[in-house]
Amino acid sequence: MATEQLPRWILHIESSPVNRDPETLAEFNRWYDEEHVPEMVAFEGYLSGRRLEPVGDDGPYIAQYVIEGDPEVILDRVKAASAAGELKMSETLQMNPTPKMRLMRVSFEYEKPRR
Repeated sequence: MATEQLPRWILHIESSPVNRDPETLAEFNRWYDEEHVPEMVAFEGYLSGRRLEPVGDDGPYIAQYVIEGDPEVILDRVKAASAAGELKMSETLQMNPTPKMRLMRVSFEYEKPRR
C-alpha cells in the first residue's frame, strides 16, 4: 500500500553580510554553515538546507531549505523560536534591509536515472 507523500516546499532566503571584508565574510560563512543551517534543519519539517554564494559580483548569498508538510505550521515554529531568542543570530548578518524570504511549492522534480 502506497503512502501519500506530504507536499514539499523550498524556503528561499537572500541575505548579505554587513560588509565584505575577509574577516566578516569568514565569520558570516562560518556562522551560516556551522550554526544557522544545522539549527534550522533541526526543526521538525525541515529536510535539508544548502547555501549558494555569488560569483563575480556582490549579489546576495542564498540559503534554501527543503521542507515537507504544512508550511504555515513549520514556519510558525521557527518564528516562535526566533521571537523567544532561541536562534543564534550573527552580528555579521545584514538586517537593514532584512533578508528576503520566499516560500515556493515544489511542483515537479526529476532526477537523472542512475545506471
